[in-house]
Amino acid sequence: MEIHFVDSNIFYYHLLQDKVHGPRATGIIRRIRNGEATTTSVIVLSELTSLFEFRVIQIRRREDLSQTEKEYSAERFKKSISNFHNLITTLVHLEKLGCTWDDALKAFTYRSEYGLGFNDAVNLAVMERNNISNIYSFDKTFDNIPWLKRKDS
Repeated sequence: MEIHFVDSNIFYYHLLQDKVHGPRATGIIRRIRNGEATTTSVIVLSELTSLFEFRVIQIRRREDLSQTEKEYSAERFKKSISNFHNLITTLVHLEKLGCTWDDALKAFTYRSEYGLGFNDAVNLAVMERNNISNIYSFDKTFDNIPWLKRKDS
């Protein structure tokens, strides 16, 4: 059976209903809800939650927005954290994987070998350890990995 790893950007574009990638991301989430076997990692959970928290801080510091605009935008990202938690815990066909110290160490090699950011490199190590060779992601950098097949819809 072909199992896909779900990258953080799939959740991000789905939750924020991005005009470009949102519909395809939502289609992937819909397939998972309908029973498609997929997996993700604690790194994705950490990465996305941290990103939403950072966006709240960024918005609050902006001087070009009114207080009302700041509150509205910050609330959108705070709500996204809650929505992500609800989504990730209710997707029963989404296996949640941990990472090991060895995965993190291997990530240093993957960073330089494939030009990945550290979180993506750790996720690659997690995928390799779990014999997963398919990924749902909008990140084309994953196309540089010969044994990995990326899909974005």
